Amino acid sequence: MIKFSEIKIFVGAVNVPSLGQWFTLPVSPSRVTRVLTEKGAIGAGTGNEEIMISDYEAPFKIDPYESIVKLNNMVESAKRAVENGVDEQTLADLYDQGLVLLDNTIDNQVENLVIIKAEDEDDLANEVIARRGGVGQLSNDEIETYFDFKKYGHDLILGGDFTKLTHGDYVEL
Repeated sequence: MIKFSEIKIFVGAVNVPSLGQWFTLPVSPSRVTRVLTEKGAIGAGTGNEEIMISDYEAPFKIDPYESIVKLNNMVESAKRAVENGVDEQTLADLYDQGLVLLDNTIDNQVENLVIIKAEDEDDLANEVIARRGGVGQLSNDEIETYFDFKKYGHDLILGGDFTKLTHGDYVEL
């Protein structure tokens, strides 16, 4: 997986896109212009003045005419989100699922999300219940809908906490 902190763009002349250079973001537009001018890709006598992104390595699509400044701002915002505890894979997943927009507010967008690290749905349920203050904080409707009373009763008997009498009553041991 390509990380937001390792995004690279290949910038070249519009007329000859292959005549260019790879840059790792963030990069100043003036540096891009200077390097491409020194390389002879753009500038006086080349017939090429405009630049474009003809290739990239990123966890999302980049338009050939995307603003380098906009890309830099987005990368800086993503870096701030990572510094605040959101890992790169989660950031990519949030984008893939349409939960964050790629702009200069990524860090603010993820700050408003509750992100729970869980191995599976069982871990998720346990974490949510713990964060809410325990099972006692669930409503009766939630408990009736999601709690497996039959299994719990069965486990109470198997665990030796209760025994079943012949006519259906139960006794705590």
